[in-house]
Amino acid sequence: MFLSHISIQKYIGEGKIIIKPEFDAKNIRPVGLRLHLAKDILIPEAGQTVDLQKPQKLKYVELDLTKSEFYLEPNQFILGATHEAIQTPPNILAILDGRSTIARLGITTHITASIIDGTFEEPHVPVLEIKNVGNFKIRLRFKDPIAMMVFAEIKESVTQKVKSRYGGGQSKVTPPNLEYRPEDGE
Repeated sequence: MFLSHISIQKYIGEGKIIIKPEFDAKNIRPVGLRLHLAKDILIPEAGQTVDLQKPQKLKYVELDLTKSEFYLEPNQFILGATHEAIQTPPNILAILDGRSTIARLGITTHITASIIDGTFEEPHVPVLEIKNVGNFKIRLRFKDPIAMMVFAEIKESVTQKVKSRYGGGQSKVTPPNLEYRPEDGE
């Protein structure tokens, strides 16, 4: 069952849903929570080849949006993160989604990585896979309202522990970890 604004606000007040560093109730929408762009983005360096079978470290340019302007060009892809770090209990699933206004400009905020389960022991930021599939050049700024998070109560609490390739407490935009071995877990 998806949570409405009433349950979301109640669970935040009870500490079941934790949002850091700050929370403003105006960001609660009818069935979700509006999220904002963090200050750091990663811009992939061009010309790299990825082999999913071999450990490798990709090259990115890290940009601080509080210090530099950034315009997302048509067909450009970057990694970002939400300003808000989220934590839920094991019986609440968080699902990252786009915002309709942003989507109508041609901006995707996640490609497929939308599920955040309640297995993290501390709040962590969702990483955003941002791509401009539209025709406009879009200026991105720190704390732009960029995405939505919807919440669902699941029938049973998650009890399975999986070793994440990114560890707990993800606090900022994080590139893909291609040095991790798949046999070690997700």
